Amino acid sequence: MKLKAAIFYDPFCPKLRPDAYSVTYLDQLLALHDCFEVTRYNVASCSAKDIEADVIIIYDIHSSHHIQIEGLKNHPAVKYSYLNDPHQQEFKGQYRNGPPVHKLGAEQRTRRELERGTDFIICPYQDGYFQHLAPHLGPEAEKMLFWFPPAPSITRFPDRARPLKERRHRILGNGILHGGNGAYDFRKWAYSQRPETFYVKHAMERPDVPQGMEYGKLLCSFAASLALCDWYVVPKYQEIPLAGCVCFAQHQMDYAEMGFKHGENCIFVTKENYKRRAMEFLSSEGTINDTYFQKIATAGRELIESKWTAERFAEALYRHAQNQIQSCQAQGVSTHE
Repeated sequence: MKLKAAIFYDPFCPKLRPDAYSVTYLDQLLALHDCFEVTRYNVASCSAKDIEADVIIIYDIHSSHHIQIEGLKNHPAVKYSYLNDPHQQEFKGQYRNGPPVHKLGAEQRTRRELERGTDFIICPYQDGYFQHLAPHLGPEAEKMLFWFPPAPSITRFPDRARPLKERRHRILGNGILHGGNGAYDFRKWAYSQRPETFYVKHAMERPDVPQGMEYGKLLCSFAASLALCDWYVVPKYQEIPLAGCVCFAQHQMDYAEMGFKHGENCIFVTKENYKRRAMEFLSSEGTINDTYFQKIATAGRELIESKWTAERFAEALYRHAQNQIQSCQAQGVSTHE
């Protein structure tokens, strides 16, 4: 019998809409439904007395869904909250073409989770979690982390096994450049390099560029692409190899922990070596080195398929909750104590 789960989410969150420029977070949410027996989806305030569940998941990725769940702290379910962008600062404003929004800062977010009796915080970025959120969580911070990087759904990449020789032999650079508070400095530089990078503006600047549910098709048409962020393993780090591309990536500790190694399943690049490594790839078309880069692309795709998709995220969370419940039952204690 499956574990029963109650899931809370914000229907107005732009990243959870089917027309979002990235559907990674929506696909993770949908994948949970396939693993758990979802007893209810909640979008409004309620009483915990009305929640029948072994597991409660508050999928409020930006801490902007200000509902009240009366008595939640005393509910016996294992309680999880998903917190993306751990560096997030408090923000009050308006969603584009949407309702007002109030995003909480790190201390506000963690205080609310402690008041709710949250057992575990799902966060896709370990460095950001320990830098921004952990200091406000106290001695239980390390134990509370359930880490899983942003995980795209395998269903969005039906052409992922297409050989590199059947793709456009270019290194695609496609991603947001504005904002980022310094997280995109290397990305901006790399996207400006010619002929190494084939730059395509992000869909927010050029509406005809495939995005959201169609983004996988764009990636699958290129032999290589750039995953660059100075801070985190953002979704591109997973989407690009899943699409069967050679992933040229900026090194991140989370990526190494995921199993990515230079020359085996990705190509790590810096400002100092990007031009050389990019030209090695670009000049490989039609040569014996095609096989070398195909092996890298295939290994990267297989690693994501086996461990880091939305489907694997849901499975991992299910196992974690199941282990927690079994452990508490063996000790004869309630899961919320």
